[in-house]
Amino acid sequence: MERSSLHPGLEQRLTALAKRIEQLKQKISTAEASEKIRALGEVEQLDRRYEGLEEQLQQLNSEGPGFRQNLKAEIEKRIDDIAGTIADFVLRLDDETEAHNVRRK
Repeated sequence: MERSSLHPGLEQRLTALAKRIEQLKQKISTAEASEKIRALGEVEQLDRRYEGLEEQLQQLNSEGPGFRQNLKAEIEKRIDDIAGTIADFVLRLDDETEAHNVRRK
C-alpha cells in the first residue's frame, strides 16, 4: 500500500513497526521453543499496534491536511508510545516472574 505524506511521523512509526515485526519473524525461525512463544506473542502485539496505527493514518489522510489532523496524528503517536511501553513492561514483568518461579523450584 502506498502512503501519502500528510503525516510522515505516523508513516515512519508504521515503517519501524513493520521492520521490527519482520525481524521477530526471522528470529522465530531459528529460536528455541520458549523463545518462539515469546516472540510470537510480541509479533501479535506489534501486529495489533500496526493495524491500529494504519487505520488511524487512513482516517486522518481521508480528512485531508490541517492543524487538527496533524495534532491527532501526534496524539496517535503518543498513544502508541504508551501502548508500546506498557506492553514492554508487561513482557519484562512476565520474564521476571518466570525467572523468579524457576529459582523457587
